[in-house]
Amino acid sequence: MYEVRESAVAGRGLFATEHIPAETMLMQAPVLVVPGEQRAALRETRVDDYVYEWDDDGSAGLVLGVSSMCNHASDPNAYLWLVPDTESAELWSVRAIAPDEEITVSYRAEGGGDLWFDVVEDA
Repeated sequence: MYEVRESAVAGRGLFATEHIPAETMLMQAPVLVVPGEQRAALRETRVDDYVYEWDDDGSAGLVLGVSSMCNHASDPNAYLWLVPDTESAELWSVRAIAPDEEITVSYRAEGGGDLWFDVVEDA
């Protein structure tokens, strides 16, 4: 259904290998939750670029799976749904994705917010 390969947007990306209909679950993966009191140490590493804000206590969630290879787009074709009750995440297509199209998500939290990098080009 998908594979990781070089992306014109930034480094590596996740690409469809076949037609993916809208509203398809692409993957479900466990999340490693890093407690808030350990977050400061995590911020000193490259891993911090790959975590999501998990809760109001400052915890971070690292999704274990290929969704970490999804690049950012302002108008993404997929959505990463975090499921705190099961400490998991689901990657869903929000529209049909063509073969060889890069699978992208928005890195912005609901309601917007600043990104920690300059957007070179939307996918």
